Amino acid sequence: MYYSPTDIFWLLLLAAAAWYVWANMAAKEQVKRAASNHCKQLGVQLLDDTVMLVRTRLKRNRRGHISLQRSYEFEFTSTGEHRYSGIAILHGRRIEQLQLSPHHMS
Repeated sequence: MYYSPTDIFWLLLLAAAAWYVWANMAAKEQVKRAASNHCKQLGVQLLDDTVMLVRTRLKRNRRGHISLQRSYEFEFTSTGEHRYSGIAILHGRRIEQLQLSPHHMS
């Protein structure tokens, strides 16, 4: 069976899109687990049990290799009355930063 260059291009594009969606789902799950564990350690509650992707970009890692850096936001509460925000930055498969905004403790 013969495939034209256009057919191969579209198949490769479809495979790349599928990989990107799958990698984003895995990354989001990793960040959600890390944020949940971090919140538990600090005695606060992750709200809505979710994180939201806000930025994706290409960036060099410590070894000089280019990989995706994804920035996520999430919300948490310490007293149950107010919502506070947090950020998580995933570079490749490594959590680079996990930070909670200043908040009141009960």
